[in-house]
Amino acid sequence: MSARLLVVSGTGTGIGKTHATAALLAAWSRVLSQHGVAEPRLAGLKPVESGAVPGGPSDALTLEQASTFHVKRFPPPYMLARPVSPHLAAASEGRTLELSVILRYVEGVRDLTDGVAVELPGGLFTPLAPGLSNADVAVALRPDAVLLVAPDRLGVLHDVGAATRAAVALGLAITGVILVTPELADDSTGTNAAELAHVTRIPVVAVLPRADVATLAHRDDIDAWLRSFARG
Repeated sequence: MSARLLVVSGTGTGIGKTHATAALLAAWSRVLSQHGVAEPRLAGLKPVESGAVPGGPSDALTLEQASTFHVKRFPPPYMLARPVSPHLAAASEGRTLELSVILRYVEGVRDLTDGVAVELPGGLFTPLAPGLSNADVAVALRPDAVLLVAPDRLGVLHDVGAATRAAVALGLAITGVILVTPELADDSTGTNAAELAHVTRIPVVAVLPRADVATLAHRDDIDAWLRSFARG
């Protein structure tokens, strides 16, 4: 039986996807341990990342450190230096991002683990190459769940509504939404989870405050969702 595969995308960039994914990995490991898996092998992957300077901090490194599987043995195929949209960063290096490369990378790690969380760069419909977006990658990966991360601030109702409607048109099922408290809260922060019920039937599975990964990983909403996901 294939390891469980979770895809994490978002409504944009710089909204806390990596931090949320790291928390999900920590909670997932604990849940598997409680279900009798002695040493869970979980991998956090980001196959495509722009603005990645060799030797510097990166989202891929954050997920590597949150993994319980030796992800370092499997470097991401597309670590791009220019801090722009991935398709432009790749073009700057004379490269074209290929879906087949991303799929082989993820499946190669998945075959060796108990579970994989894949974070996609930018927003759900960020372009990766001509005719290829993050949403297309998510469809091709055929994951067990797709979570959409969004900032809990003014504008999120539109952003989540637009992203989820577009996903339906592509045949991509979004499993749930995670709201992340932004650095600068506004009058809508803390109310958007309830209001999203007027925009989409996709449930808000967690509302994350600003906290470290360990704290977020022990939240009841994250724990409850991971227990359901781990059971299949």
